[in-house]
Amino acid sequence: MKKISILFIALLGLFNASCDKDFEEVNTTPNDPVAVPAHLLLGNIIRVNQNTVYHMQRGGDMGMCWAQHVSKVQYNDEERYIPRRGVINDIWDVLYTGVIADAKSMYTLAESEENTNIQGISLVLQANTFQILTDLYGPVPYTEACNPSILKPAYDSQEVVYKGILDLLTKADALLANGTGSIPASSDLIYGGDASKWRKLANSLKLKVLMRISKAPGMNVGSQIQALATSGNLMSSNSDSAQIKYIAAQPDANPIYEQVVFGTRSEYKMSSVLVAKLQGLADPRLPVFAGKNNAGLYVGNIPGVENPGNYNGFSPLGTFYLSATLPGVLLSYAQSELLLAEAINEGYVSGGNAAALTHYKNGITANFAFNGITASAAAYVALPNIEFTNQADARLKIGDQKWIALFGQGFEAWTEWRRTGLPALSPVFDAAPGVPTIPSRLFYNDTENSLNKVNYDAAVGTLTGGDKLTSRLWWMN
Repeated sequence: MKKISILFIALLGLFNASCDKDFEEVNTTPNDPVAVPAHLLLGNIIRVNQNTVYHMQRGGDMGMCWAQHVSKVQYNDEERYIPRRGVINDIWDVLYTGVIADAKSMYTLAESEENTNIQGISLVLQANTFQILTDLYGPVPYTEACNPSILKPAYDSQEVVYKGILDLLTKADALLANGTGSIPASSDLIYGGDASKWRKLANSLKLKVLMRISKAPGMNVGSQIQALATSGNLMSSNSDSAQIKYIAAQPDANPIYEQVVFGTRSEYKMSSVLVAKLQGLADPRLPVFAGKNNAGLYVGNIPGVENPGNYNGFSPLGTFYLSATLPGVLLSYAQSELLLAEAINEGYVSGGNAAALTHYKNGITANFAFNGITASAAAYVALPNIEFTNQADARLKIGDQKWIALFGQGFEAWTEWRRTGLPALSPVFDAAPGVPTIPSRLFYNDTENSLNKVNYDAAVGTLTGGDKLTSRLWWMN
């Protein structure tokens, strides 16, 4: 028995020794890597950001409806300024955890790989999402955001956030200008790996950022915008537009299609305000934006009015905008050109009326091309009621055309309207008590009031009126 025990112990020792040999190699699965290439984060960051802003219960209810591009004939609480707190919470949570936090991680990984192209892209995406957040809510965590060692981040003023955004875009431009490292086309859902186009996006986003704060207190943006205009690094054609390429297969179709068509949410109809504007301009985009009602007419619903028994009496969105493959636009060449036209008209960039008119027509023509009606553009931009000859008329017409061109981009359309006030819109019928105007912001994530109360209270204290839909933002006129 004693000999058997000794033999067993010896065999056990041999077994343990053999198991220890190459233990790390044998027990590491290639399907569960400990290190992830930076670029593998890119596609999901882009997709999550665009899905968030295009989601119809987010960018539709509180973007397209508040910009009065779309109206709901039923279930229209959000349109009447009674948004759901859970949806607002989701926007905040997803943009911070699913976009910014991942973009920061991607930057760190790319830095270790010495891939400055991916680093630059990370900064562009962070800048874009921080702008969405501060434009939706006001003061938000920026300098302490997504830091694992800070569980209760402080909120920064919008001025601080915007200066940070500009710094991110400046750094991104430098990284992309002399970029190293590959951008695999399979991970880049916007430009298919073209770093030069990401650089144009960085500069065109910078133009948008500067125009957004152009009338904010203490801002003097003219020299920066002039430098961008002469740099040659802005978008120069529709091929430079930043847009995600959705596919027909679920769940990677455009969220508008997924909710309105696939989800059978046919209460979303055209707004009477937009239909009337397009009809008044004899605008060829109307049949693209809208379908006809059951009488063969283009009829929009009056914003705020419920018509639950007459779904078919109002125009749905057009088939192009209900397509599964409708691109999800982050920033278009059309918007960049219209912003440049505005910058020239306001005197931030040299060139005067003639230059402003050229960029204005470029922007309209680009939007016609996006909507598949290029052949109609030349005649339209030559119409007397579309052209302008003086600054005041130009201001109104550029504002109108930018509002029209942003159809489908709910949050961006509402945000640009909040900045310019153009076109003139009135609060919806039967608006919620206590909300006398079109909302100027969203409520904060309501968990902040309990989990980050000190910093939440400090931020709310900087908002005139407090944490309300009608509290004005720093950059608003």
